[in-house]
Amino acid sequence: MDGKGIYLSILFVLMLTSCSDEKNALKPQSGGRPYEVIVEEDRDSIIYKALTEDMEGLPQAEHSFDVSMVYDKKYPSAARLARNIVRVNIDSNAYTLPQIRYEKDVAATPQIRIHVNAPSVQALQKSVTRIAPSLRQLLVRSEMNVAIKGLKAHHNAKAQKEVEKMFGMQIWIPEALTSCKKGKNFIWLSNNSAQGMANICVYSYNALRLDAKELIEKRDSIMRLNVPGEEPDMYMQTVEKSVKPRFIKERSSVVLTARGLWEMKNDMMGGPFVAHAIVDSIKKRVVVAEAFVFAPESKKRNKIRQLEASLYTLKRLRKL
Repeated sequence: MDGKGIYLSILFVLMLTSCSDEKNALKPQSGGRPYEVIVEEDRDSIIYKALTEDMEGLPQAEHSFDVSMVYDKKYPSAARLARNIVRVNIDSNAYTLPQIRYEKDVAATPQIRIHVNAPSVQALQKSVTRIAPSLRQLLVRSEMNVAIKGLKAHHNAKAQKEVEKMFGMQIWIPEALTSCKKGKNFIWLSNNSAQGMANICVYSYNALRLDAKELIEKRDSIMRLNVPGEEPDMYMQTVEKSVKPRFIKERSSVVLTARGLWEMKNDMMGGPFVAHAIVDSIKKRVVVAEAFVFAPESKKRNKIRQLEASLYTLKRLRKL
């Protein structure tokens, strides 16, 4: 409760059944590109502003989502098949508190349809700073799940086996990342593309706990050794002030994530990175999967998010 007595109730309603895959097979494919969102009935642009805040961890400003606004009188029939839909419902008779609920694959697949409900525009405006992070996270994770499903079907099997052999960990690497460089407790996979260089590294260091400061210190030393520039005095380093660390929970494991910027010392190269770190208590080490992008003449939001989906697949292999 805030000082004015406004509550926020976030209701997550997941519409799943045991036969959902069979039902989804009969539904049309959803439309739209990744991170595009249709927002319905947001006449005061409250949700529009929340979704078009700049994504953190990028070198240039880019909106978190590409948002299109629609209203009942101009609502195109194809919009109901969009992959990401947010509808604003203002009704004092139906709602007493601002709340969020969502549904999956209602009219198409893959699809998420989120309802932002409030008794009044004023109540929604007062609560939007608390609603916005959950709303953005729902949409991001929905897109991540779509990407992970694609990785499950199509990934670099050779790279997966190399990581399993070196670290005893599984991770699904995008098929396009075919170039490989290995070092001590380190592997670097890249597409080596001049149009947008996409990279994933997996590495480890001795530690018994997750610590954000230690992660960045180890990152700098490991990347300096394994990701050199064209000249001896050129090497990758972290832009320390840009880093945003967070702890999340994935498959009952604690994961330390770090998002920020990297740069090449004594060179003009740089870009965004995101790292996921987990503790391997058996071998008394921390294993890190990291994605980074170099795409100086293009937008980077979707590129880094596409790679980040792979990081969510990092997990320990089960012993038979």
